[in-house]
Amino acid sequence: MNNFTINSTAELIDALRSRGDHRVRLCGGGSRHHAQTARPFDSVVIALAGMNRIQRLEPDDLTCSVEPGVPCAVLHEELAAKGLELGIDADGTIGGFLAADPVTAATTGAASARSALLGAEAVLGEGKAFKAGSRVVKSVAGFDVHKLLIGSRGLLFAATLLHLKLRPRPPAAIDFCTDVMEQEAASRRFIALRSLAPAPVRLSLLFDPSGCRITGRFAGRANWVATALRSNGVREAKLAAATPFDEHSGNERLAGLVPPTQVRHLLRALPVGAFARIHGNGRCEIDLPAKATDALLRAMPELFVVAAIIGGTAVRRGQGTPLDAGAVRLDQGLKQALDPQGVFV
Repeated sequence: MNNFTINSTAELIDALRSRGDHRVRLCGGGSRHHAQTARPFDSVVIALAGMNRIQRLEPDDLTCSVEPGVPCAVLHEELAAKGLELGIDADGTIGGFLAADPVTAATTGAASARSALLGAEAVLGEGKAFKAGSRVVKSVAGFDVHKLLIGSRGLLFAATLLHLKLRPRPPAAIDFCTDVMEQEAASRRFIALRSLAPAPVRLSLLFDPSGCRITGRFAGRANWVATALRSNGVREAKLAAATPFDEHSGNERLAGLVPPTQVRHLLRALPVGAFARIHGNGRCEIDLPAKATDALLRAMPELFVVAAIIGGTAVRRGQGTPLDAGAVRLDQGLKQALDPQGVFV
């Protein structure tokens, strides 16, 4: 059975029902290949990138329905033309983004993947199609099974259609940046900006050998945005895109969660040569020399930080801080309920 790209739900069902003893690795456009664990030798790849149509876009209803292979850049462009936005910094394909990122709210109260996903159509590993949630905002549609897609990494089911909640684009938005500062000052400023009401719609603390900077975005009415820049002592700046992870750099990448109160302690624990991005929601990514990774992982539990390797050699990906026993039991229960045959790997 060869690896192949799926173009429709019918093709996906046929592929799953005819897979024989092969297990399945789902993927989108391949932009997150570097973050996946090693693929079992007896598995095949089913790519959903061919399911790339925006099936419905209703500006008045502030909803849309898209297939999982729609590139996020294409979706953002279509929504912008209608004066709308998804409200989250999605990249890659929309299905891959939702399946990969369990925490996407930039700051407290901001839009997240969970709040944006209203419903879904999907297929179980046995080839059985199902629907969950709704395509409208106000609905009582039973259990929120579709929410399990968020952060599932494609291990529970294959989504074939996603119903998304939209919102109007703000009239003004300005990216900002601080000057380089010391760790303690940066930690205090980061927490202060995170606590604003309303908070920035994006917020990140960047750490590199030169020091710390805080970047973000204010969005809203033009006069409020201008006032927010002045009153918080930040300057307008064009922000560069995040640097893609280089698998051949000799570094590894950790991804995890850090409580805001522990940010300064985490910064102190970073080894020489580390680069870090800490988001307003506590999500963090750390690039560091491979030889320093294990020592940092051992120190993280005392800082109440959880993290795992998502970039580096395939055999190292997935190693991380100890897993919570309750979370492990929950993951096992969901896997047994939705994919008892262990089709998706």
